[in-house]
Amino acid sequence: MKDIIIDKISGHDQEAKVGQVKVAVGDEVQEGDILLTLESGKGTVKILASVPGLIQSLDVRDGDVVKKNQKVGVIKVAAGYQCEKNEPPKKKGYSFGISTPMKEDIHCDVLIVGGGPGGYVAAIRASQLGKKTVLVEKDALGGTCLNYGCIPTKALAHSVEVLEEMKSASKLGFQVDNIQIDFQKTMANKDKVIQTLLGGIGGLMNSHQIRVIDGEAVAIDAQTIGVKTKKIDATIKFEKLIIAVGSSAFKLPIEGSDLCDILTSTEVLALKELPKSLTIIGGGVIGMEIAFIYNALGSDVSVVEFLPRVMSMLDPDVSDVVYQSAIERGIKIYESAKATSIRETLGQTFVTEIEVEGQAHLISSDKVLMAVGRRANLDALDLAKLEVKLNKRSNGIAVNEHMQTSNENIYAIGDVTNIIQLAHVASHQGMIAAEHIAGQDSKMHYDLVPSTIFTMPEVGTVGLNEVTAQAEGYSIKVVKFPFMACGKAVAMHATEGFVKLIVDTENQVLLGGAIVGAHGTDLIATISELIRSKTKVSDALEAIYAHPTLGETIHEALLMANGRGIHFG
Repeated sequence: MKDIIIDKISGHDQEAKVGQVKVAVGDEVQEGDILLTLESGKGTVKILASVPGLIQSLDVRDGDVVKKNQKVGVIKVAAGYQCEKNEPPKKKGYSFGISTPMKEDIHCDVLIVGGGPGGYVAAIRASQLGKKTVLVEKDALGGTCLNYGCIPTKALAHSVEVLEEMKSASKLGFQVDNIQIDFQKTMANKDKVIQTLLGGIGGLMNSHQIRVIDGEAVAIDAQTIGVKTKKIDATIKFEKLIIAVGSSAFKLPIEGSDLCDILTSTEVLALKELPKSLTIIGGGVIGMEIAFIYNALGSDVSVVEFLPRVMSMLDPDVSDVVYQSAIERGIKIYESAKATSIRETLGQTFVTEIEVEGQAHLISSDKVLMAVGRRANLDALDLAKLEVKLNKRSNGIAVNEHMQTSNENIYAIGDVTNIIQLAHVASHQGMIAAEHIAGQDSKMHYDLVPSTIFTMPEVGTVGLNEVTAQAEGYSIKVVKFPFMACGKAVAMHATEGFVKLIVDTENQVLLGGAIVGAHGTDLIATISELIRSKTKVSDALEAIYAHPTLGETIHEALLMANGRGIHFG
């Protein structure tokens, strides 16, 4: 099934009158067919079918007033139709005579394919170092992170954080009754955040005199990239190339995973209506972040995790805080559970079959989200023509510490290398690549990559965790200072969680740390710097931490590591 959504209205109007309904229930339509026309003060627009199929329902008539993003009907998708994204077909252009793209030969010092957090940062750094830089992006600057991942998720996470505070306002002496959630406005705020940041990146490209070409890059040979669109037919000769083409959401190869309305992280962040229920396959970072967001907004959320526990990349005591918080909020979690199939019902819902301890169980929901990881976009360019080789597992481009590939004139950064798929890693790799191109001996290191998870409560980690430190043979001391013993946390009614430090008992420096609790994603930077500088615990304690702040939790944990705990242990 595919919803018919009023996805556009002429100008900036938010509502319009239905001019003419072109179809009826039971009619067969093809992708791109006109379903109805809308009239507003700014003009007339056409609402088109985004998929082929039969009109299952239609809730508008000529003359009705509709609002932007309103659902007005449903199309039963034609059997065998495959789709990857829930997005309307692109509007067909009109050609008055013969139009040919402008041919152009371009020469540059550095060409970057992909304008995500790795690509655009690499472009800026290369330009700063005096290189003539060109960037090719087929979708939108900022890549997945800005447009479909990190930023929209965090914008929604902030919205639900405000909602949670409103719900608990009575504890602070405020009476807030009948809280109403306008899901469309919440999503509109998210879109506004994206557009603001997108405009900022565009401004940076201009200020650094970086040419941005909109279009899909095609490898011609090991020194040449082509880009052909309706506007331009460019042949780009480069001295150095940086491949930054990112990754795409992966779907499990189970029955029903190819249904049009099965969501990935891209589609779930662009829904027009709040689903009454949501099944999430995958209890990792993306799955759990989305679980908390949609649970707070009012969806009935179920999480199916194949491994014995959700957030398995974390130490068990850290992930357990997140797990317990999820259960208390009503999120259903099925661990050691295998999703085996997804079926669509006549009632426009989905049934997900899972296997737990050899027994089959069914979960019914309005929507299903696949959150089982991402795959490097290795097919985005013809790597053979570029003389670029893959890593030993063939799941990413092989690079050295300078981010060079097997072709010394070509570099690769970000998710396409499949080393660590994090935006800040891609950005740092981009700077390393640009600096090495400019003749600097910059090298990439991965021992101090922080990870931030925007669940409720938040999680920040850096360095070695307890399990890894023990496995590597370190003699360690583990200390944990609870947020409930911090005055600021108590005042904020944010006492969930703790600060955890992993200390090398041999030289009394930090090996790693984790913060699960309020603002843990911000506070982890302090621990990152202490590890990077190899500061001894006794020296770190010479710093005075302001009171009352959440930062005191780190100070108190350091005191405990030094055998001088004051407010706990």
